Amino acid sequence: MTDATIIAARRYSELHPGYQLVTAQPAAIPFSWLTLEVLAQQRKPLPVVDEFVLRLCRQGVDTIDGVAGVLGVGGDAVRTAVARRLSDEHLDYRPDPGPEHHGTRRISLTRSGTVAAEDLQTSSPQRVTHPQGFDRLLWAPTATRRFELIGRKDATTDGMVILPAKRTRDVTTDEVTPRAINRLLGPAHHQVPVTDEYRPGGSERVDVLAVDAVTRQYLHYLPAVILVFAATGFDDVRLTVVVDDIVSTPHDQALAEAGGTAAVKIRVEPSVGEPALPLQLAVQRAPHDTVRGLQRRADTTPAAIEPGRVLAADDEDAATARAELAALTVRSVPSFEHPELLATAVASARRRFLLVAPVLRAAVVTDGLIAQLEVMLRRRDLVARIAYGPGHPDHSHDADALERLTRLADTHDNLSVVCVGTNLAHDLIFDDTWVNTSFDWLSFRGPDRVYRREEGTLIRSATAVDDRYAHCASEIDLAIIT
Repeated sequence: MTDATIIAARRYSELHPGYQLVTAQPAAIPFSWLTLEVLAQQRKPLPVVDEFVLRLCRQGVDTIDGVAGVLGVGGDAVRTAVARRLSDEHLDYRPDPGPEHHGTRRISLTRSGTVAAEDLQTSSPQRVTHPQGFDRLLWAPTATRRFELIGRKDATTDGMVILPAKRTRDVTTDEVTPRAINRLLGPAHHQVPVTDEYRPGGSERVDVLAVDAVTRQYLHYLPAVILVFAATGFDDVRLTVVVDDIVSTPHDQALAEAGGTAAVKIRVEPSVGEPALPLQLAVQRAPHDTVRGLQRRADTTPAAIEPGRVLAADDEDAATARAELAALTVRSVPSFEHPELLATAVASARRRFLLVAPVLRAAVVTDGLIAQLEVMLRRRDLVARIAYGPGHPDHSHDADALERLTRLADTHDNLSVVCVGTNLAHDLIFDDTWVNTSFDWLSFRGPDRVYRREEGTLIRSATAVDDRYAHCASEIDLAIIT
């Protein structure tokens, strides 16, 4: 189960030397979806006869009978083509001035006809309606399509970090120039969705000649990812914006100019510290640097290899790294890996699932997570426990998140959702895996933009996991009884 935040976290966790990735969060770039009134020039392929009239005229065949003879078509077809080209001012059709050719009319190319003969296209300027995306953080038009954008409600519900706009006013025609729009369209993107009165199809191209007015503009958001890095050894935070799985330097610069961390109210605070491990586990623990080295090597190729495929050297090294990583029974868990581990637990748990989360946030306990939990709870013999609230009063939780989990427990006998007063650690246990951490499993996303450089430990020692599960389960079951 990989989403854009997980992909960005894994791909760019080492982007800034001397900094450690604290978290990857979904972000929303403010966009205006504009309706423009423009003067546009539609370029479309010429009809076949028209094309050859221009070609032959360039070669010196300059009479209707001459063109008809070369093409082997009737004179009427050539006359019709010449008439079309006359109306577009591509041709002149005049009497021959020589007395020896009295009564003969000659076809000749005009200046625009010479251009048309070179690219064999015709142009017809029209006033049309043109939709255009406009990035309000960069304050520039972009090639973004309408279906890629979302509304503010979706952005806030999903706990996205709303990035600031460079300006708060409306977009004007000075900021959506024909040159900027044509550069976005480019040779490969000249298919412009416009009104029914002006709808190019097939291989037709469009060039915008003038932007007369911005008639409508609606606020939307483009989903992105923001990476939060904290310096190691000194106090500094860097933000990186990832759009379509690629680091966007222009957005990084624009965000810095808009105020950086202060503009998005992001803070990085000291870690509260990982709960103590039993000594026998602590001495086995593979440290952060070792784990990240293996993860970087493992991420170079997909984990799934086609049967019978011969591995290249890089693929073989990646497969070896994955095997070494899987063989570590006690290892570090980097901050950014925690959400991925939660997703893995929900997707793969078969016997048991136990989660202790201090605070419930609707941005994490979404309808999507509930649907995934429902799938997990349908597995035969699986028992699930979710404990929340140790050290936090009832008003700390989002009512929507608590209601979703409570409703889920009411419809599934194999799930217990309980508020615990004991100071349980923030454990995640699924089958024979235990994650020992202080990570906020169900509140790592939401309106609070305070992040900590948490590091946990993943344990795959059966005895240790069984012992920890028995302890946590008894505390949760005791809270249910009382």
